[in-house]
Amino acid sequence: MDRLPDATRLVTFARVARHGSLTAAARSLGFTTSAVSQQMAALETECGVRLLDREPRGAVLTGAGEVLLQRAEELVRHLDETATTMAQLGGELAGRVRVSTIASGAASVVLPAAGVLEQAAPAVSMTVTVREPQASLDAIDDGVADLALIDVYDHVPLALPTHLLVEEVLTEPLVLVCAAGADLPRRPTLRALAHRDWVLPPATTACGAATRHACRADGFEPRATWETDDLLLLVAAVSRGAGIALLPRRAVADSVAPVEVRRLVAPVLRRRLLLVTRHAASQRPIVRACLDAIHHVGQQAPPPAG
Repeated sequence: MDRLPDATRLVTFARVARHGSLTAAARSLGFTTSAVSQQMAALETECGVRLLDREPRGAVLTGAGEVLLQRAEELVRHLDETATTMAQLGGELAGRVRVSTIASGAASVVLPAAGVLEQAAPAVSMTVTVREPQASLDAIDDGVADLALIDVYDHVPLALPTHLLVEEVLTEPLVLVCAAGADLPRRPTLRALAHRDWVLPPATTACGAATRHACRADGFEPRATWETDDLLLLVAAVSRGAGIALLPRRAVADSVAPVEVRRLVAPVLRRRLLLVTRHAASQRPIVRACLDAIHHVGQQAPPPAG
């Protein structure tokens, strides 16, 4: 090898290795697959060795590729740390922070945090994208987002990468949501709701999976009359008597339609809201300002449940 590999190609190579395919890496980078393929071919020429085996289902690292990946990941980490150091030396609290968040977190936590940020650091702003938790983790890994707000429910595990920094914002219970004046116990058990109709998030969502798991553990399958991941529609359907729902308290959009929120006596189901960042990014002054604003909102008392 006559000269050092191109740094940009090494960063792209690390992305290909993480996603396991040229197409997925290109999508995360906003490139065409052809452009990524050309970069990988040029990198192999620079290194003088084959780095990837192209297969129908993706790209597999060769032995040389595995060795180079360690160096490429070190480079990505050093670049991130360098950007953080420069930001700290500059010391200016100004700029834009890319936030990836779940929908309910965007409404109940990130939006109020933006108001806190306007007061504490008016030159810092957020660019917010709503994503599911795993997509948010991928966005952090890919450098597409600076911080992510995700949720994790009881009985629905989510693997959290050990190389990322995770901070807990809050833990809150799931509450029963029903139409105003519904003929239901003030503090019901889940088993007492077995014969009711339900308005459920899809089973592919963490909340939907947690609700179904809890119902099955209590010996029944919830009878879904409506199924939607749109929380505004869900609350509107509940308010019209279409069924009942279990939601985290901060996810109940009760300003959209009149509903009642009641505590579930047993079982007590919870979700945790977590902030996820890269370790180096968390030390950038503008990212830290956003993290602090979100933590401030998370410490505020939630609306009461009946």
